[in-house]
Amino acid sequence: MPVPIVPYSPKATYMPYDAGHPALVMAALGALRVDHVVWAVPYSLEEGMREFERKTGITPSIGGVHQGLGTHNAIASLGNGMYWEILARDPLQLHPPRTWMGIGQVVEPKIVTWAAAVPDLSEAVAKARSRGYDPGSPTNFEREVPGGGKLYWSLAFNHYDQLPGNGIVPFLINWGETKSPASTAPTGCKLVALKAVTSDTSSVSEMLRAVDINPSDLQLREARAPRITAILETPRGLVEF
Repeated sequence: MPVPIVPYSPKATYMPYDAGHPALVMAALGALRVDHVVWAVPYSLEEGMREFERKTGITPSIGGVHQGLGTHNAIASLGNGMYWEILARDPLQLHPPRTWMGIGQVVEPKIVTWAAAVPDLSEAVAKARSRGYDPGSPTNFEREVPGGGKLYWSLAFNHYDQLPGNGIVPFLINWGETKSPASTAPTGCKLVALKAVTSDTSSVSEMLRAVDINPSDLQLREARAPRITAILETPRGLVEF
């Protein structure tokens, strides 16, 4: 039987999550190429981790620090190579050169944006620019992980204080030869839906198409205030963020 989900906006028509048809659910998420979802909190990372555990029953693990960008994170697997990122201000970076992911404007826990995986970052950037949207130049990143070792990845992003499409437009990511954190993150949650609403569907749709995201796969609808919503299947049932 389908599992009903109360939609965010009474004026929007959303595709409900159907637990009886997981293949259809994964096909939609596969088309989005979701790498991870960024859930930012206005308080400490530890408080964010406790809130996620309270909602889902899963204890996330500490990720690492984004040096020079003012944040640190914790993570939990969402299944199928995807993961949930809890993002918070790093108290040890009092005056970073710059902050990202709109963390300075976060006043309540919310999904601020998400990452789409691409096989060739330079090619994806060039294609998007040819379509009138600049997703940012490919930039290499690294961070230490608890227990030793480092993660290496590349991003294309313009997600600083002002987020493209209010965060609905994803930044692009490629892990190269490094395994995604999803491979070692605590398991137990599954992403079963990702959707968005905005007051400017036209321009947001154009930016999404520029990075090869079909707005309909994100169930993009019109609403007064922009919002990204994720539905997770958890040990405590379906949870909407």
